[in-house]
Amino acid sequence: MTASTTLSDTYERRSYGLWQKPRSAGLFGLRWGETVLGFVVVITALLVSLIGGPMAGLVVAAVGLVVLAPLVWRRGGRSGYESGLMMFKWMRARGRGEHVYRGGRFSRIPGGQAKLPGLLAPSKLYEGIDAGGYTFGMIHLPRFAQYTVVLRAWPQGHEAVDQPVIDRWVGAWGTFLASLGQTSDIVAVVPVIDTVPETGNRLLTEVSTITQPGAPDLAKQVMFELATELPQERVQLLPRIAITFKATTAERRNDPAEEAVEIGRRLPGICAALADAGVRAQPMSAEEIIAFIRRSYDPAAQADLEVAAGEPEGHGLTWSDAGPLSQDEKWDHLIHDGGRSVTWEMETAPEGAVDERVLQRLLAPNPEVPRKRVALVLRPHSAADAAEIVDNDFKNALVAQQSERGVVSAAATLRVGATQQAREEQARGHGVTRFGALVTITEPARGDLPRIEAITRDLSTQSRLKIRRCYRYQSAAFAASLGCGVILPEHASIPKALAG
Repeated sequence: MTASTTLSDTYERRSYGLWQKPRSAGLFGLRWGETVLGFVVVITALLVSLIGGPMAGLVVAAVGLVVLAPLVWRRGGRSGYESGLMMFKWMRARGRGEHVYRGGRFSRIPGGQAKLPGLLAPSKLYEGIDAGGYTFGMIHLPRFAQYTVVLRAWPQGHEAVDQPVIDRWVGAWGTFLASLGQTSDIVAVVPVIDTVPETGNRLLTEVSTITQPGAPDLAKQVMFELATELPQERVQLLPRIAITFKATTAERRNDPAEEAVEIGRRLPGICAALADAGVRAQPMSAEEIIAFIRRSYDPAAQADLEVAAGEPEGHGLTWSDAGPLSQDEKWDHLIHDGGRSVTWEMETAPEGAVDERVLQRLLAPNPEVPRKRVALVLRPHSAADAAEIVDNDFKNALVAQQSERGVVSAAATLRVGATQQAREEQARGHGVTRFGALVTITEPARGDLPRIEAITRDLSTQSRLKIRRCYRYQSAAFAASLGCGVILPEHASIPKALAG
């Protein structure tokens, strides 16, 4: 007997990991800023005790501890100050009635339109043509001088693809993100995997288009039956990629047309880089952007929007019609136009080494939660910032390792090795990217929230992703997961010094 091996048997699959959250290490496990503030409190208390007596020094020390404690105490990755400010703003918003939105003809909004609520309220939508001749929509947030374009994506998938090809795609995706760091105006890249129930309207429109008027009646009947007898509980996958640019000149900040020219010049190159990573992409028009935002806020409008997509005149909606007619933000969920949505955010990245299929269960269509949206928020650092960040991370890891008493923990040793590897890879031209994830589930208004919670937790656990519910900011998190220009870390109203 003879034995033979194939390439798939001997090829070693790649794994990914060793991601680190930047942390400035100080004494006693505190951050560097907290350590400095602690020394300031101690020195001030000693000086006051020398001048005004021991009692005055104790009073200063007590006040300093009260000020320092909320910064040191953390829960869910947030400092006490951050949690307190979020609670205060939530209660103030509810007291003012800002958590409830009512649009439509009988609302207080001029014109009676269904404008977008919350962070998207001041946004505007423009349309341009890129160098390849494709029409693209451009969402403008004037306050932040940011412009967002959305690309319709067709990922290749992993079916019937050799592992070396997948590794090449992953490498090309990393090269794409690293190239974004070479520019100074790209704020974030947000790939969104959106799943919605299959209504059958798209298939019926396609069959009607390809059916010849002079075809035999039997052939027309067969084609019609194939288009209408769609299996139940089917879910369609609608991926897209949102890219947010920041205007770097006064002309582009004040004139959206100038920014549209710059974005239109660069879009074909971005689509070509995505194609190298196995993702075919094409800019979405303003009409298409309005359609998926309206469908997200008003699930019942999906069927009408799909039918209108096949008509020459389109759906006829404007940017002022893309929002919901009603919205009520609760503590832990969002009610909007006959739907109820819950959004979770990533708390920690997958621990240990993972392969490229780690998020497959979470991203795949699931009949139990047909309306599911997963957004990966990628914020690349510039090349100059990346070099400084990896160097500081390595120094902080060394300080944390050397400050431990006795036998050094394995976690501290691994962190030093990971930061050292990051320094070497950054020096070879690799980029440094901050990343996070948002998961939004939409159910009917009377949906079973405990069931949604259990299913989402199970899917995230299978993907080795630790998530937490977005308490007190469900509306903002819902808008951020749409992939339409809302970047929560960039648009936060809480100072970073208090957030830690």
